[in-house]
Amino acid sequence: MFNPQQLIVDYGDLQAEIASCRNAAALFDFSFISSARISGPDSLNVIAHISRRNFEQMEIGQIRYALGCDADGRLRSDLTIWKEASDKYIVMSGLDKDLVELAASASSSPACEFVNISNAINVYSIQGPNTLNALTSLVDKTKLSEIPYFGFANLEVAGMPCVIGRLGYSGEFGFEIILPTDKRTQLWTELSIVARPCGFAAIDRLRIEAGFVLFANEFRLPVTAADIGLTQFAEKKAQPPRYRLICFCAISDETLTIWSPADDLLPPEQGCITITSACSSPDNGAVLGLGFVQAKDFGINGGFKDPLWQFTNIQEVSRPFYDTLKRRPRATWN
Repeated sequence: MFNPQQLIVDYGDLQAEIASCRNAAALFDFSFISSARISGPDSLNVIAHISRRNFEQMEIGQIRYALGCDADGRLRSDLTIWKEASDKYIVMSGLDKDLVELAASASSSPACEFVNISNAINVYSIQGPNTLNALTSLVDKTKLSEIPYFGFANLEVAGMPCVIGRLGYSGEFGFEIILPTDKRTQLWTELSIVARPCGFAAIDRLRIEAGFVLFANEFRLPVTAADIGLTQFAEKKAQPPRYRLICFCAISDETLTIWSPADDLLPPEQGCITITSACSSPDNGAVLGLGFVQAKDFGINGGFKDPLWQFTNIQEVSRPFYDTLKRRPRATWN
């Protein structure tokens, strides 16, 4: 049974859930995300307190990915910024601390208003190559297909007013749907008819296969945008990278649904890797994962050593593993 905002690991068949996202359409509940509406002439100065990306050139109806960081540039979260009007933005983050700092910054600015909307909305995501066709019975297909990648529009879904953004956290085609929280059960029921409900084990494995970072894992080391190869989302002069985030395949004696490090992470030594995420991938017959190596280190004969000896035969592979050229979420609809 659907339980709003409960983080459900899976719905009983993890492999089928992953297959639905890769081959058809899958439904996820992202309502755990913290969200705020920031408006007024000083909005971007307030947002700059948690993100160093420049949002000056954003157009209304655009979404931008951003990295949340401390004053010293250490990464702590990732964000999406939705521009609703000339001086009005929605900020979404998985880290509550981001909204606390935004609220504090806005309170000292008479030209900015901060409203925490986390409890007023739910966020559902439909992901997979058949997403557009799956939603045809619930939303205007022509208008939906016209939403550009990292764009959004106000549309009705099953007769309910929603904001729909085209995003692909799984590495696939996809949409995120923002809806009033009082419609959450009704819309989930409608969406679950056209797309398979999936839990967080599936989305986490999908994002590992796509080579995407998860702040709760990859940002546990004191890393910067340069260390993870995403300086384009910082847009300020960065220090040279100390580390290099890689995607790898490896061997493990265990079958891993989702693996995360249990203790505090230590920086990688030469020839070694600090592993931050991993999962068994039956489709590939190996463990896939993400981790950090020294910036100029390519291992011995292309391989890396796990100091904890939980993984062996660790080989770097192209990132993202599943779609090296990142064409899937960006492609036009067929």
